[in-house]
Amino acid sequence: MRYLIFSLFLFLSVSLKAQQIFSVPDLVKQAFDRQYPEANNLKWSGGLDNHTVRFTLNEKQMKAVYTKDGIWVSTEKQMKMEELPKVVQDGFANCKYKDWTVKDILEVTKPRIEANEYKIVVQKSVLNKKLLVFDAKGRLYEELISL
Repeated sequence: MRYLIFSLFLFLSVSLKAQQIFSVPDLVKQAFDRQYPEANNLKWSGGLDNHTVRFTLNEKQMKAVYTKDGIWVSTEKQMKMEELPKVVQDGFANCKYKDWTVKDILEVTKPRIEANEYKIVVQKSVLNKKLLVFDAKGRLYEELISL
């Protein structure tokens, strides 16, 4: 009986501590509300260093990341090929993956405009997918295997 009570107490203590560690601080929520007051369908996930919120804005699915101090790190937004800047469209048209099927496109906005990037997921076959990362000047600078 003592073992059962001790186990229950230990479980509750660990659960409460984990909830405190992974809860989203009010400072982070306030920063998000200031930046995206029109957002809806919020789904927060917390961590030790960064907090992520998935949301809808103007019928677009988006994801924003903030530090534990409420400092904005980045925002990802789904987009279509024709919405990409011309230099990024040209960069993709000139890369070796141009004939692969485009599965997804994300715009990654960061605090420094020159650090913005565009991620294009392409697929040649079921087992052959790549995540291509282009900078704001349309240069392909990273090719990653995608699942």
